[in-house]
Amino acid sequence: MTAPLLALASALNCPGPLAYSEVEVEVVTAGIVQTVWERIEHAGRTGAVRLPLLVGALTHPRGTILVDAGLGQQTRDGHYPRFPLSTSNIEVPAGHTVFERYGAPLKVLLTHLHYDHVGGLLDLPNAEVWTTLAEWTSTRARNVAFPESAMRDAVDWHVVDLQEGRAQQVLDRPAIDVMGDGTIWYLSTPGHTPGSASVLVLTRTQPWLFIGDIAWVDSHLENLRRPGWVSLVVDGEPRALTKSLKWARELKQKCPSLQIVAGHEPRWQLTEGLPK
Repeated sequence: MTAPLLALASALNCPGPLAYSEVEVEVVTAGIVQTVWERIEHAGRTGAVRLPLLVGALTHPRGTILVDAGLGQQTRDGHYPRFPLSTSNIEVPAGHTVFERYGAPLKVLLTHLHYDHVGGLLDLPNAEVWTTLAEWTSTRARNVAFPESAMRDAVDWHVVDLQEGRAQQVLDRPAIDVMGDGTIWYLSTPGHTPGSASVLVLTRTQPWLFIGDIAWVDSHLENLRRPGWVSLVVDGEPRALTKSLKWARELKQKCPSLQIVAGHEPRWQLTEGLPK
């Protein structure tokens, strides 16, 4: 069932639709951060902006699979995140947590372990949650945005090794076939954090790629980047991020049918019925 992707192993070829796929994709907002464009784009837009915390909801015949978890009830109640983060500029609209939308998912595939992508896990006890070995081993020493004491035992962690030579190659990246049927792939795309991952989804009509915070917004996939001082604070491995961003930009340029979802692109919020 994975044969249609074999051509993607040796080169950065464009993925296409998968005729036998029954997976459906929805992009939803599971929290909002109020900030200003000056913190998002270098030499770009200015003024206030509400950035959505985007989650991919994948409907597979075996159940719902989430890409990231956004924020949850604990944030709405003001308990998390704690210092050095803050709830002062964060909203979790009623009815928009992943638990309120989908209940218990089959799996959660995390792009990385920053709190705005994992906070909703506290609403999902015993869920099977995927992260990479590189990400997992880096959290204790280098990731202040991961509430380790609360999260370590909250869910059923599934830590996967995406090192070169220990996984298949998909889109020129080490990858694992999540469901064993070639429809959903977990890819190594380090840089924003040491073990960041992306998720490729092949539906019957088009391919999707959730890239987490390789790019926050669509303009990062074009000619803009985060301001340098912001990148120094939030990006764990800048050289690796440069490579992953180049990879994502090449895919966007070469593959017009590929729907690339940046981690906080505001245009997706428009489908949610939330105020801009």
